[in-house]
Amino acid sequence: MFLRRIAVLLFPLTRLVQPVSAQEFQFWDFTTGALGWNPNGSISHFEVTEEGLDFDSVAEDPFLIGPTVFYTDSLFYRVTLRMKSNADSQGKFFFGLPFAEERSRSFEVIPDSDWHEYSVFVTGLSPQSALRLDPCDFTGHVTLAWIRVDRVPNLALDNGTLSLRLDLKGGGAISYLSPSGSNRSLINIHDRGRYVQQSYYAGRPIDRRDEGQSSTWSPWSWNPIQVGDTYGHVAPILESWVRDGTAYVKCRPLLWDMNNEMAECHMEMWVRLEGRSVHVKNRLTCFRTDNRWALTQNHQELPAVYTIGNLHHLVTFMGTAPWNSGSVTEIDNQGPPWEYWVGTEQWAGLLDDQGFGVGVYNPNAEQFVGGFYGSPGGLAHDDSTGYIAPIRTEMLDKNTVYEYEYDLIVGTVHDIREFVYSKQGEIYTGGPTSTPTHTPTITPTITPTPTFTATHTPTFTNTPTATETPSPTSTPTWTPVSPDLVPDARVDALDVLEFLRRWRHDRTPSRVDLSGNGMVDGLDPLSIGNYWMQVTTPSGEAFKKG
Repeated sequence: MFLRRIAVLLFPLTRLVQPVSAQEFQFWDFTTGALGWNPNGSISHFEVTEEGLDFDSVAEDPFLIGPTVFYTDSLFYRVTLRMKSNADSQGKFFFGLPFAEERSRSFEVIPDSDWHEYSVFVTGLSPQSALRLDPCDFTGHVTLAWIRVDRVPNLALDNGTLSLRLDLKGGGAISYLSPSGSNRSLINIHDRGRYVQQSYYAGRPIDRRDEGQSSTWSPWSWNPIQVGDTYGHVAPILESWVRDGTAYVKCRPLLWDMNNEMAECHMEMWVRLEGRSVHVKNRLTCFRTDNRWALTQNHQELPAVYTIGNLHHLVTFMGTAPWNSGSVTEIDNQGPPWEYWVGTEQWAGLLDDQGFGVGVYNPNAEQFVGGFYGSPGGLAHDDSTGYIAPIRTEMLDKNTVYEYEYDLIVGTVHDIREFVYSKQGEIYTGGPTSTPTHTPTITPTITPTPTFTATHTPTFTNTPTATETPSPTSTPTWTPVSPDLVPDARVDALDVLEFLRRWRHDRTPSRVDLSGNGMVDGLDPLSIGNYWMQVTTPSGEAFKKG
């Protein structure tokens, strides 16, 4: 129980929305007996009563071990218990055999001697596994009524046009997207750094190798990502549901460069299908207590999108007269390092040889980074991948709440631009907020969509048929960067971005210090070549974030 990095991953069910479609797998009703659950030496007066298992914790680190059960490793489980206690607020479940800290979930007990239900999500159970319950850390009286294990499917949405899945064994990130009825996902999930997921940066890179930081990713900034870390660990789920066509997930992300270190933040995501598009709202809530990273301006991937290797044509609009159906540009980049550019219509897409693929639209971001890694061709689990991220340069403080919205569009260049043009004038959330806001209500705006047709467009000069003229994009108001925050910066990030916005350069060198953190010579995490190098984990499995 007294191991490092304890995360509060379990909450009273009275505070939660019921998760989607759970199926009961195992139930222990302790009013009928101990049912194979045995206490350790820190527990005394252990007996079965009409209320359940009743016992006293008389020393540190009390626990009960349950019987071995045949679990399926590929499934996701929710473990729920009903308990009352007057001990302390520290509880924990261990799962799998042998028991280890990396296979545990902590929870906050309400020690008021009243009944409460608690629930935790677990995964990676081996076929012959057991559960261990640590009801408290120290002394007190506990009564345990029952423990239930439910199978929980991955969250899935299908509107007859698109099919989408969120991976509950990977922070709830988007792991599958395809036209309905297809079995070929357009999303690459080769490793924990891929998917379509949230990824944020704060502070200057620091060397934490003595604390378990990967030598390949050292030094590194504060970088929580939604799926997991470079060692292959996954971010635990705190809450998930599907209701009225919207899927919701909340996770505790991991720091990409560290070995199973929980980031001091939560990530939330609301997802809804709208015709041939996916509308997503993301929220980052920071509660950092560290003093490692100074305040700096950093690129934020809004979001990070990785597609299958079959989608190897990177297209966007970079002209000086947006919203007039001008010709698009295909960017030739074999990253890393990736290419930076200004997308003056706030979208970019990755397409296959027939001109069909995925576009991403963020109306609050004109700056993009992306490219293609590997050889053209490949599916969801293959190494080759396309990468796009709309980016903004933002400062994330230790208590920042940051929200933004974006859309994924499945189809041709014509489909992508038709959707984007139809969205002009709509207000999307984008930027930091001082406090968390209420749970958003996403009202779908369904646009009539034609049948999917993969049209061959080798020159990528498709032009949309939309005739409406969107309102002009407003000119942003820039806030100067304090020299105290970037004392050795050789290029002011905001000056660079305003220059690019005004002159609409066709290319932005990937080595320019667009993040304003003083790393002009290629040390920016999103442009440094080393950021995209292959990582070999202790188990020998290769992961690559890029």
